[in-house]
Amino acid sequence: MKHLLSAVAWLMIATMTWAAGINYDGATLELNNDFTRTECGTSKKKVMKEVSGMAASRQTTGYLWAHGDENTNEDKKIIAIKPDGTLAMTVMISGDPGRDDWEDIATGIYDGKNYIFIGAFGDNNKKFKDEYYIYYLEEPEITSGTQTANVKYIRFGYPDDNAHNTETLMYDNMEQMFYIVDKVEGGACTLYRLPFKTNYGTGVQKLTEVCKLGNGNTFDLVCGGDITPDGRWMAIKNYGYILLWERQGSESLSETAKRRPQQIAAYQEEKQGEALAWTDATTFYTTSDATKDVPIYQYVRKADYSLANITSITINGKALADYNSGQSSYDVELAYGTTTLPTVAASASDEGQIIVVQATELPGNATVICTSHDGKNQVIYTIRFSVSATQSSDATLKSLTVNGSIIDGFSADKYEYIMEIAYLAAVPVVTAEAHDEHATVVVNNLTEVSKTPSNVTVVVTAQDKETSLTYTIAFHRADAIKQINEVVMSNHYNAFINEGETVIRAYYLAGEQEPTIASYKVSEGATLVQNGKAVILTGADGTTAGYTLDIQPVEPVGYTDKEIVFDGTETWVKSPYGWDSTKKWKFSKTDTDYSREIAGKTHVDIFLPACDTVVVKSMDSKERDARFYINGEALGDKTLLKISGNTFVVKQSAAFMLTIVSAQSSGDGGVKAIRMARANTPTSIRNVAATPTNAVKIMWNGQIIIIRNKRAYNTLGIPMK
Repeated sequence: MKHLLSAVAWLMIATMTWAAGINYDGATLELNNDFTRTECGTSKKKVMKEVSGMAASRQTTGYLWAHGDENTNEDKKIIAIKPDGTLAMTVMISGDPGRDDWEDIATGIYDGKNYIFIGAFGDNNKKFKDEYYIYYLEEPEITSGTQTANVKYIRFGYPDDNAHNTETLMYDNMEQMFYIVDKVEGGACTLYRLPFKTNYGTGVQKLTEVCKLGNGNTFDLVCGGDITPDGRWMAIKNYGYILLWERQGSESLSETAKRRPQQIAAYQEEKQGEALAWTDATTFYTTSDATKDVPIYQYVRKADYSLANITSITINGKALADYNSGQSSYDVELAYGTTTLPTVAASASDEGQIIVVQATELPGNATVICTSHDGKNQVIYTIRFSVSATQSSDATLKSLTVNGSIIDGFSADKYEYIMEIAYLAAVPVVTAEAHDEHATVVVNNLTEVSKTPSNVTVVVTAQDKETSLTYTIAFHRADAIKQINEVVMSNHYNAFINEGETVIRAYYLAGEQEPTIASYKVSEGATLVQNGKAVILTGADGTTAGYTLDIQPVEPVGYTDKEIVFDGTETWVKSPYGWDSTKKWKFSKTDTDYSREIAGKTHVDIFLPACDTVVVKSMDSKERDARFYINGEALGDKTLLKISGNTFVVKQSAAFMLTIVSAQSSGDGGVKAIRMARANTPTSIRNVAATPTNAVKIMWNGQIIIIRNKRAYNTLGIPMK
């Protein structure tokens, strides 16, 4: 019985320990048991190596934005994924100051527009000090494929002027404020804030310290967080825990953060779990930065039926300006002459029930009433409508678009713009929207655009008919692009052009006829003509660029059945990408804009004597996908070029060109060594030498040649062409 009581006591203690929250500030936290955890999917690792940050789309419901933490060169991108991790769209990022180590992403609303914010502020080695950035861009609609977005940025530093490592960026829609948490090991992390503005300029903005988060004993190394769109909940995580703060009424989030949070009981530690994204007030997602394939998890909070919370109010379909759940009354002035009664609508979260009492006259009031699902609580908002006594003199534009996209640098008080369009692009279509819905907008679009600037004017006339503004866009066409992407010679050699040169270089087997250009790929609308050694490229606009052909013969290597290990001196191997001690004769990955192809970097050409089989070996450290060709004809499908060697049956009775072409999308490859073999044939050198009066043995180009009856044979007795 004594042992049974001891076992029960131990079980109670163990259960109590499990049920208790962490030590946050000298006392344990209350556990929040309202969330349930579900695994969504793991396919995200197929589209991004490491997911460091994640945020819910505000523009397209049901999708998440994510990014990795390297973000250099081709990795500078964000992706839109579904909650199961499948890829929907990729957005390549340009216009940034080049800071890598992106650590978090957030979404939010500013001036009625949806924005994406990227925190480029990782600093493990504490070396950047005030070189920390928040990139921002208007959120695009999520469709498919790949887009490119030009970002703007805010540069910031910390109030102590020291370097800080940071992995958490949050945005509060209520205050239009960034909240940032540094990552401290073995100590308390600090919450900072910075207002979001689009006119900071290039100077360094200083964060304002809000408070320490706990005592750092168990809640250090903060690595992610997010704020719900309605601003009510803030969740911040480290690798082991997620803490939850609830905003009370209309208090600032700075006040909220200084109160003790709850600990989410449903969270299970995710190794390198750095991403957290709220989709609404009840649901958030997490995932890990681990390199192996790991799940995305969904956390859903039980509905609180005692809450009455309005998330938005609209007037005639447009959001009520400056809506704040803590402000109960609003004054809205309608345009002069308005007689139609406005329509007010509202939405609620947390199962709230809404009743809207519309205004019945002007001036007049509309009332929005939200009652909690259980009927215990209620909030009431009043909108007082009046009608302006004077006609509006507002003749400014709210938006100015070219082919559906806002023109770069648009501002309501900027009236002149210059825009270049591609030579073959269609005539642009300009549209515009006035700030005042009662203003009239006339767009004088063009019917054609030449290299000489042509103006599109947008004339905005205010409601008062006396005030007007004219916006002008000066369009001109760029010169036609004249670019060679690929040149293939008649002997199937893929010619190349060194960067900065106008010489087209190619090679062919010595003794054969010098090749000419057989096919080419050039920029749209351009043509290429060979005239002897001269090549003329003519653009779509009739302008020309000249190139010179440099075609060199190559003597093939002499036959040997010994393995030849390359040392870079081989004159019978041609690789414009070059040779080095690591990759040997190199070839690079392929690309989509032909820049590597026309530079000759994607292929290695080896000029060989007659033989029956060839063994080709990859560089020492990497095995890469490649395709193999004999005089331009493919040797099967792409294959992995192995370190141990690939054997190819070639059965060539004369010298030939073996071409190795990259078939990979990342990383460089190389060729280390080659070996040849010939099969025994009935006609051997002994047969040829049996009639010495008719046979003469000579050395030609490093090979023994037998001449008999005015015909040439190799040492196997095979006739030579």
